[in-house]
This record gives sequence, C-alpha cells and structure tokens, in this order.
Amino acid sequence: MTSLVLGYTWVDGGVVLRIRRSGEQRRTEVRLSGSIRLGVSDQTQCTGYQRDGERLPCPQRSSPRGKICATCASQDEFRPCMICDGSRCPRLSRWMERACRQTHHLYIASFGGDFLKVGTASDRRRDQRLVEQGPLAAARVAAAEGPVIKRMEAALVRAGFTEAVSRQRKMSLLRSGMTVDAARDRVRDAVRHLGDQLPSDLRWPLHPPHWVEAPALALRSRGFPVNALPVLPDTVIEGQVAGAIGHVLFLDDGDGRFALDLGALVGRFVDFDPSGPRQKKPQVQMGLF
Repeated sequence: MTSLVLGYTWVDGGVVLRIRRSGEQRRTEVRLSGSIRLGVSDQTQCTGYQRDGERLPCPQRSSPRGKICATCASQDEFRPCMICDGSRCPRLSRWMERACRQTHHLYIASFGGDFLKVGTASDRRRDQRLVEQGPLAAARVAAAEGPVIKRMEAALVRAGFTEAVSRQRKMSLLRSGMTVDAARDRVRDAVRHLGDQLPSDLRWPLHPPHWVEAPALALRSRGFPVNALPVLPDTVIEGQVAGAIGHVLFLDDGDGRFALDLGALVGRFVDFDPSGPRQKKPQVQMGLF
C-alpha cells in the first residue's frame, strides 16, 4: 500500500514521516529508525489544506508543481498567518484567531553560516519547531501573543537577521565546520544587542536566552559526510538509519553513508514494503562515494 508523505517532524528524539495512507482520511506517523526500505513512486499529489487544526486531503487529488495546489492554498486557514507581519492581521477563522492570540516565542538560530535566523514558534511547538530545522545553536529570546512576536520578527529582519533558510542551504552548511560552542557564542552575542535593534514598544517581551538543546541523535550526527542522496521516481531507498539533523536523514547501506533530504519526499507517494521489477536503487547508492 502506498502513502502520501505530508511532512516530517521529530518526536521523542527521533524522526518521523507524517503520511496519509491511500484510501484513508486520517493522518498517521511512521518513525524512521533501524533498517528502512522505502519505494519512491513517480506519482505526486497535493498535500491538502489545514482546517481547524487538521490537514484535510486535496478534494481534487491534483498534482501541482509544488507541495500544494492553488485551490488548497486558498482554503488553508494557516497560510494568512505565514505571510502576516503582525502589523495588520488578516481576517482569520475562529480556530486560527484563538491560535494567533496564544503565546508565541521568538528565537534566534545559527546554522553554521555568517548569518543568524530569526523566527517564531507557537507555545505548543516552541522546541519542536527548532529541532525540525536542525540548527547548530538556537535560543528562545521572547514570549508574547502572536501578533507582537510577528512584529518583533519583522523588525529584526529589517535590522539584518535572516527570515528563511532553504533546505539546500541548511544541508550545505552541515559541512561548514563551525562548532556548537562557536555557534552559541554568535547567538549569545546577538541576543545582547536585540534591545538596540527593536523599537522601544517591542522590547518588553524579551527575556534571557532559553537554549533549545538538540536531540542526542542530531548531536552525534554532526561531522557525518554529507553525500546527498537524490530522490528519484521508481527507486528504492534503503539502509540503516545512522543519524539525523533537522530534515536530513543519514543512511548506511554497506556501500557508504548518504544524506537523504526528507523534504524532497513531501508530496510524493511512497511504499514502505516495496517490491517489483521497476524499482531500483539510485546510482548514488552503488559505490559512487
């Protein structure tokens, strides 16, 4: 049975794929640990839209170029909050209005480059949000209701912080060689000057940095070689899970260690018990590294 990959996250120190099995409405999670064998289909599908905190299937079962089709994007109640800077909140559903007004957190993160990322996280996902991204060092630095944190984020972006970091850039920075201690020093130094970079009416939510610790699996994966494993249709990805950092899963298959970008699986159908003559290993898994 195939499953549509909706996303990935970390639960109890390990990586899971969020999937919807063919013919089912509900979402479920599959932990990626031990030995895995994953057949990647050439079939893709829109991942659907959020409504009342649930991700619903795409009614048209469309296959957009991205992860979500235009119809589902227009119905997704979370999307307006993604592009809001807190200065003039869009019209929201009752569920999203409650979520927006709850406590949110501002964080500063270093991924090993010459920039620092600023971002926000809901109270429920205040640490999980950062673990999913896999920074070298990160700290929560402020807490307030959603619109206030959004305005703080926007002000710090104008001051020179980075708002978004692509998965490709994060993966390349795994080779940067920066240590966790050096990354923490960069974050700590930036935190000392946050008050000077914020308008006076947005300084009150600041608090001493609360460091978000990386899971043990991610810590011991630092320094692994980053040989990117392409996600190709009609192939089988298999190996022993050796480690993970954020969206990157490291696999050993006897020929080498490979870095699988889990984000590249989102919107694809996969088979957790693949068989059949059409499926094959990607060339990168046959001794090229």
